[in-house]
Amino acid sequence: MKIFRNLKISLITFISLLLVVIVALMGISSNSSCDTDTSVSVVNSADQKQTALSLASSLKKVDSATDAGISAYLGNTEAESGISSTRIESDATYDEAKALNLSLSGYAFGFNQWDKSRRVDLINYAKSQNKSWTDASLQLDFALNHDGANSDLLKQGLQMGDVSEATEFLRAKWERGGVGTTDKRISLAKKWYTLIASGASDNVAVDVASDNNAESKNEQSETENDVGCSTNTVSGMGSSGASVLEIPANYKNKVTDTNFTATSSTNTYPINQCTWYAYNRMQALGTPVDNAMGNGGDWGASAKTKGYQTSNKPQKGWAVSFGRGVAGADPTYGHVAVVEAVSDDGSKFLISECNAVKPGTGTISFREITLGSGMTFIQGKK
Repeated sequence: MKIFRNLKISLITFISLLLVVIVALMGISSNSSCDTDTSVSVVNSADQKQTALSLASSLKKVDSATDAGISAYLGNTEAESGISSTRIESDATYDEAKALNLSLSGYAFGFNQWDKSRRVDLINYAKSQNKSWTDASLQLDFALNHDGANSDLLKQGLQMGDVSEATEFLRAKWERGGVGTTDKRISLAKKWYTLIASGASDNVAVDVASDNNAESKNEQSETENDVGCSTNTVSGMGSSGASVLEIPANYKNKVTDTNFTATSSTNTYPINQCTWYAYNRMQALGTPVDNAMGNGGDWGASAKTKGYQTSNKPQKGWAVSFGRGVAGADPTYGHVAVVEAVSDDGSKFLISECNAVKPGTGTISFREITLGSGMTFIQGKK
C-alpha cells in the first residue's frame, strides 16, 4: 500500500508539472499571435513609387493592418518627406550637435520628419544598431517598434478601415503636425490606395537597393513628379509646360552651355533633387549660389535675404524659384530650376531642371514656361 501511495503521489506530481508546462506554452503561443512581425526590409530606391510599395509590403506584415491604413501612412509620409528616408527639413545639412539637441525644432528627419526628442531617439536607435539614421528599413522598424507610445498610435492607424479617417488620425495623433494639409494628405493616400488595393505591393522586392540605371531605362512617356509636376515626354515639344529630354528645336541655337550633368563636390543639397541640380548647374555656369537656401520654393526669399540680385523677369543663366503650386510646383515645397533661354518677346522661357522626369534618378529635362506670378529669378554670384 505504501508503494502504491508513493506511486500515486508521483503520478499526480508529474501530471501537475505537465499541466503547468502546457499552460505556459499556451500563454506564449497566445502572446505570439498578437505580436507584430517586426522584421522589416525596405528598398532604398531613388524611385518614390518603388520605395512606397516596398514600405507597403513590409507594413502588410503588421497584425490587422489594412490597405486603407497602409495607404494613409503613405499619404502622410509623402506629404512629410516625399517618401525620402534621407530628407532633412528645409533641405538642411546634417549637424550632429543640432541633431542631438532635444529642444531644437524645425530640424526634422527622415520618412516621417521626426523632430525634437523623436529625432534624437531615431538617431540613437540607429547608432545602437550600427546603422545610419537614413536607412529606410531602420526608420520603419523605429516607427513600428521603438518610438514609444507613438508606435502604438501608428499601429492603431494602420488597422483602420477608412482611408480618410485613417489619414487624418495619423496626421493629428501620430504625426501631430501638418495642420491645414488634411485634404492634400487624403488625396495622396487615395492615390496609394488605388495601387495597393490592386495588389501592386504584393510582389515588390524589398531586400536589395534599386538599380537606378535599370530604372532609368524604363518607359519614360508618362511619369509622376514628387515636386508636383505631372509630365508626359511625348505630349509636345517642350511647350505648354510639357517636359522633354532634349532641348526643343526652337531653343537650340539659344543654349550655349550644354554641360547639364556637371556636379560639384561642395553641393550639400539632397542628391537628385531640384535644389541639388540647380546648385550644380549654376556652379557650372560660373555663377554659383549658396547651399542651405531651403526648398525650391524658398530660394526667392532666401536670395533676397542674402543680397542676391533678383527679378520678376526671366534672364538667361539665372535660377528661377517657383512658389508653391506655381507652374506645377509642389504645393508644399515649391520648385527651382535654371533659365537656359528666353523667347524673343520675353513672355516665355526654357528651363532645365531635375526631378521632373523619373523623380529621384537625376534625369535632366527641359520645359518651356510662360511667365507668370509666383516666379523669382535669381542671378548667381560672379
